[in-house]
Amino acid sequence: MKYQNALNVLALALTVFGAVHVARQLPARATRNDFAHYYISSRLLLSGADVYSTPLEPEYARWGFQYAASIPTATNPPLLVGVFAPFAMLPPQAAFRAWTLLEIVCLGYVLVQIWQTTSPTLSAPARRLLCGAVIASAPVYWHFVFSQCQLLIAMLILLAYRLLRNGKPELACLVMTTAAWLKFFPAILLPWFLWRANRRWKCVGVIAVWSAAVIWATGWESWRQFWLHGRPLIEAWITQQRHFNFTIASFVKNAAWSVHGYNPEWEGLRSWVTAGMTAGLLLIAVAYGLCWWTGREGKGPDLDLEFGLLNVAMLAGIAESWGHYFVILAFPAAIAVGRAVKSSTSGQVAILALALVMVNVMTAWQSPWLDFVFRYIPLYGLLVLGIFFVRELIDRSEEEANSSTMSVPQPP
Repeated sequence: MKYQNALNVLALALTVFGAVHVARQLPARATRNDFAHYYISSRLLLSGADVYSTPLEPEYARWGFQYAASIPTATNPPLLVGVFAPFAMLPPQAAFRAWTLLEIVCLGYVLVQIWQTTSPTLSAPARRLLCGAVIASAPVYWHFVFSQCQLLIAMLILLAYRLLRNGKPELACLVMTTAAWLKFFPAILLPWFLWRANRRWKCVGVIAVWSAAVIWATGWESWRQFWLHGRPLIEAWITQQRHFNFTIASFVKNAAWSVHGYNPEWEGLRSWVTAGMTAGLLLIAVAYGLCWWTGREGKGPDLDLEFGLLNVAMLAGIAESWGHYFVILAFPAAIAVGRAVKSSTSGQVAILALALVMVNVMTAWQSPWLDFVFRYIPLYGLLVLGIFFVRELIDRSEEEANSSTMSVPQPP
C-alpha cells in the first residue's frame, strides 16, 4: 500500500510539474513561431493570396507576431495549412487558445491509449506514473512551447493503429494517409499498415482514392507552389541546422561539418546531407527487415513490438525529427515499459530506463566539443529504445521456434 501511495504521489508531482512548466511559457509563445507561422500561412489561404510566395514579414507585423527571418515564406504542406484555416478565422489570441486546447485533447487521447494498452501489465498507480512522466517529458514541453502539430500526428497514428487492431484496415489506412499528407514522414509507416492488413488491395484503393481527394480538395496548384517555394526552404533549414534535430541524417551531416568548423560555404556539405539521409533510410529498411525476419516462422506477428520498433526507426531515420517530434514516442515507450515489467530481465529494464531518460535530455551545450557529442543524447536514447524492441522481437521469435521444435514428435 505504501509503495502504491508513493507511486501516486510521484505521478501527481510529475503531472503538476509538467502542467506548470508548460503554462508558464504559453503567454510568451502566443506571438511567436511555430503558431505564428501556422496562423499567417492559413490567413493567406483564407484571403486568396499566394501562400508560398508571399513574404511573411509584413504579415507578421500586421497581426502582431514576432517575425523570424529564418522562415521568410510559408513551408507547411497545403493540407496542414487548410486544416489550420478554421483557427486562423479567429483573432490571434483566441486562435492560440483554441489551438492549445486541441493540443491538450490530442495529448489526452495518447494518454488514454497508453492507459488502456498497459492495463494488463501495469497496476493503476504505475499507469498514473507513466502518464505523469509523459506530461512532464521534454518532448511534450517543447511541443507546447512551439505550438506544434505532432501531437495531432501522434493521435492520428494511434487511431490508425487501433483501427488496424480492431479489424478495420481500410479506415486505418485512410487515417494514416491523412497523417502522411499533413506532414509526409508518417508515410514511412504506411507500408507496414498495408503489410499487416488482411484486405490489402482494398487498402491500396483507399490510399489512392483518398490521396487524390486530398490533392483535389487542397488544389494541385497549391502543391506545385509548395514544391517550388516551400520545399527548398525546408531543405535549406535541414542543411544548415545544427541543433535540436535528433536524426541519423543530422548526426552524420554534423559529424562531417564539425570537422570543417561548421563553415556554411563548405562545398562538401550537400554530399554529407545526402549520405546522412541515405543512412537513415537504411536504418528504416533494416527495421522492416527485422520485423519480417523475426516473424517469418511465427504463429503471428507481435503488432505492438513491430509498431514500436518502426516508430523508433521512423523518428531516427527521417531527415528532420525535432525535439517535439518525440511526443510520438509516448505510446511506443509505454509498450516497452509494459513488456519490461512483464518479461524482461533486470538488465533490460535498466537499459530501457536509461533510454527513456536520454530521450528527454534536450539541453544546449556550450562547449564546442560537448556541443556535438552530447547534442545527440536523445538520438542515442532513441537507438537504445530501438535495440530494446529488437531484443524483444528476437526473444519472442526464439521462444516460438523452441516451442515449435519441442512440439515435434521424436522418432522411435
